[in-house]
Amino acid sequence: MKKQPSNSRPEESPSDVYLFLGDEFLVKERVRQLVNGLLDPGLRDTNLVVIDGNNLDIGALSNHLFTQSLFGGPRVILVDWTTIFMGRSDQKKLAVKTLDSWRSGDRKAAFRSLGQLLSVAGLEAAQAAEDPDWTKEVLGESASADERDAIQAVLGSFLGEGKTVGPAGDEDAVAEIVSSRFPDGTVLIFTAPGIDKRKKVLKAVEKRGRVVECVPREERYGTGLDKEFFEQRVRDALAKSGKKISGDALQKMHSRAGRELRRIHGELEKLVAYVGDREQVTVRDVEEVFSDFHEAAFYDLTNALRTADLKKCLPALHDNLKMVDHPLQTLGAIAGEIRRLMAARELLFTGFRASWKRGMSYEKFLPIVQKVRQEHPAAAGKSKFNLLSMKDYPLYLLLRDAQRFPLEKLARLMEEILAADIMMKSSRVGYQAPGAILENLVVSICLPSEKPVRSRPSSHGD
Repeated sequence: MKKQPSNSRPEESPSDVYLFLGDEFLVKERVRQLVNGLLDPGLRDTNLVVIDGNNLDIGALSNHLFTQSLFGGPRVILVDWTTIFMGRSDQKKLAVKTLDSWRSGDRKAAFRSLGQLLSVAGLEAAQAAEDPDWTKEVLGESASADERDAIQAVLGSFLGEGKTVGPAGDEDAVAEIVSSRFPDGTVLIFTAPGIDKRKKVLKAVEKRGRVVECVPREERYGTGLDKEFFEQRVRDALAKSGKKISGDALQKMHSRAGRELRRIHGELEKLVAYVGDREQVTVRDVEEVFSDFHEAAFYDLTNALRTADLKKCLPALHDNLKMVDHPLQTLGAIAGEIRRLMAARELLFTGFRASWKRGMSYEKFLPIVQKVRQEHPAAAGKSKFNLLSMKDYPLYLLLRDAQRFPLEKLARLMEEILAADIMMKSSRVGYQAPGAILENLVVSICLPSEKPVRSRPSSHGD
């Protein structure tokens, strides 16, 4: 297989056919680099065609590929995240991704993975709904009844919303297209979640073009990224914002980072915003802002709650429940965060009443918080809910996030937390399914303030 190493640029070995696979963040990054190198900005709206690979229309692909551009210049046809290169051995992986996305509350991702799963299995959605046994082949005989039922539940919602599954695509037809002569200046790019090395269409791409595996280098015996790989990516990312970083700060950052590239780059964006006009990133900056990924499973829940975004909160809740000794610890973390938000809301109405402005930048916040601390020395004393004793940047973020929650809603949520605590300690539901009580509480936190709070699980008959 003609593979390029993950640290080389595809532009160095030009071709007119590419297949990118591997880490989704790196795949998107590499495709963006390639497209930027092929098309001038003024041509991207007209000469870049993106085709949904999950519903691959062979006729549309052929028409786009072999039709000359009306505006001239090079053209790029991108078939995004297609299953044409996948085989039945990939079904279990897609089924697991479907379930994980569904349980986390990400319906869009769950439907996308389910569509890919059905496409690889060669099934129409309605056909699968009439044959519950199809899940045994996909998940294996060892799968639990709950897992099979969950897949069927996703399928039911999929059909209920009028979703359909397009064909995976005629492999022979795509292989023939790949082997055909394109108009001059036309480049065909595929991205895929996985490959089956026995596929005819894969062999056609290998023969004509480039297969690029986008895999981050990881530590051989550790839990993070290879240090050299990590440091180079960090330096490059910061350089784009005109920033430099000391060796000690890099070391501190590497010790905190995990393997998730998308998340690491999100932390770097936060760090750049925190540093502001300063050029140098220091160890203290990293300690203040860059999250410790090894502790993130717990703190991600409280950070997610502040967003009131169900798609972020449910996955964080499920991750938290995997690491705690008892769900009551999770309830305690939720209660603590709601109390902090209440304290922040009260602080906005007292110490910051005359100075806080919605959308205020961190730079403008700094002199204001110093003045508030001088005016309220008692509130700056060390205490869990004396927020003025917090470091500047975490306090800024807390006050900013507290604006999402009216004080009346926070008070109501504390009542729901008390009710959840009683249910978890004294009801049959609390004994058998404490996670359901916590999920319901998270839904209440995420509901818009003007909407009625969802009813709590019934404890009748307990």
